[in-house]
Amino acid sequence: MVWFAYCDDEPDSLISFDPVFTDTQQPNTQNPNFVFDFVLVYRRAPEPNSDSDEDEDLDDLCDLETRIVRQTHEFDKDWLIGGDRDQIQDNVFQILEMIQVPSYSDIVHTLTFDILELKKREAMSDSPEIERIRVEIDVIVPRFPCDNDDVDLELEL
Repeated sequence: MVWFAYCDDEPDSLISFDPVFTDTQQPNTQNPNFVFDFVLVYRRAPEPNSDSDEDEDLDDLCDLETRIVRQTHEFDKDWLIGGDRDQIQDNVFQILEMIQVPSYSDIVHTLTFDILELKKREAMSDSPEIERIRVEIDVIVPRFPCDNDDVDLELEL
């Protein structure tokens, strides 16, 4: 067995992509859209502390502040899976921007691959209809989405 080690400057992230199929097969009732149920788990990276040693920094990574956001979005099937790999990857970037998830390479690659597989499944005529798609993304971020760190505060004197 060969192990490859490489340096990755992106934080760790996890993603799961689970299509949920309808229970019944009813012809001519296919939805023209895909419904995505996103569960977004944001973990805020600790501020770097130059006074601490590396062991304390590792302890900080085990106790990250977490926010969980749930979102549901519908995407037109033709838009999502209608193009080639590059077009699907561009769509993934747009989706990640919409749901406020960083475009880390492992997230983009995984979602692009899963959507390409979805395209193959949709092309098969005997494939059961997909009712919705559950996507969970667990990601470390420098700050939580919607945190407005750049707000200028007016001080009353």
